[in-house]
Amino acid sequence: MTLKKSPSRTGSQDSSQDVESLADEPGTPKKEGSVVVVAPWKPQLAMAVTQALFVIGSVYLKGRMLRVDVAHGEEFHPIVYAFIREVVAGPMLLLVAWFYVGLSWPRRADLPKIGGLGVCLFFSQLFYITGIELSGVVVATCMQPIIPVFTAVMGVALKMESANPQKFAGIGMAVVGAVSMVLGGIAHHGSSGGHLATSKAGVDGNMLLGNACLLVNTFAMAVYYILAKKVVQRYQVLLVAAWAYLTAAVCMGLAAAVFTNAADWHFPHALLGPLVYWIVVCSVIGYVVVTWATRHLPASQVASFQCLQPFMGTLLAFSVLGEEPTWWDLGALGVVTGLLLIVKDQRDFARLKRLMSSHSMSKLLQGAIFQQGGTSANGALA
Repeated sequence: MTLKKSPSRTGSQDSSQDVESLADEPGTPKKEGSVVVVAPWKPQLAMAVTQALFVIGSVYLKGRMLRVDVAHGEEFHPIVYAFIREVVAGPMLLLVAWFYVGLSWPRRADLPKIGGLGVCLFFSQLFYITGIELSGVVVATCMQPIIPVFTAVMGVALKMESANPQKFAGIGMAVVGAVSMVLGGIAHHGSSGGHLATSKAGVDGNMLLGNACLLVNTFAMAVYYILAKKVVQRYQVLLVAAWAYLTAAVCMGLAAAVFTNAADWHFPHALLGPLVYWIVVCSVIGYVVVTWATRHLPASQVASFQCLQPFMGTLLAFSVLGEEPTWWDLGALGVVTGLLLIVKDQRDFARLKRLMSSHSMSKLLQGAIFQQGGTSANGALA
């Protein structure tokens, strides 16, 4: 396996060629300047389907957890599960990237951002799986709408997105809706009518710890969106996803070495199906779609599709796992209404189009990529 490097290049003519290489996404019908602009509905639809697949994976995993044979020494350990997922998904993503776009390495100056993506992925996935185990599917999915709130706040603070009353109104409504659902679950977790009564949290009192894990999960995912927004303008989407997963696998391997023992690796046979689903669908397919959508949509809008998780997660948990709803779950209406306000904020699209214009992107590439000798690896941009 060899890595090809393009020759050194300088000047506006060469930089414009690199801008055009950003347009190598298949199936994109129109251009603005020399950069392909994807119709917003395409990444939006892709994100909606992806979030639905994520929720199905969560419910599938939670349902199969009930079949773990504890009497014969089987045990679900979130670190072991997450490590197997990432150590398999990372090389798979790298092979896919090699097949479609070739391999290249990030510039040294971008290594902290790439490493940050992997660390955020590590925290997000580890604490999400732990949160499902401790707090149940419904609470885990109801916490996910907090991700676009964090993302929008950070985007505004970093001047990556616009700040306006519509966006802040949406953030406020989303926060109120999500908090009401989570607090309602805490208030009712001990009752037979609460949707948390069937989760492990309702039995051993670990719900607060599970909610703390889910809060870490949401914040880490928001940081992932912000960092990815910067990185995907410079490198191939497949490569970014592969680099992030390989870094996350290393982090999860270190965590497994410290926090697990031999007994924890008696992997339950009942969880083989969910593991395969999470590797192929949630990791390889899901995160490629998420990373691709991050290139073409504002970061807060990509994150806002998390609002689909409470509805689908609650619906599937009620129908498949037998978890019961409460009146507090009506807070989802506030979550969705608030996030719709964020999605419909057209000012961020105007800013994104300016960034993706050939003139602005040429300046970005000249300053960020060619400042140290003007070399770049083949396939790094597309």
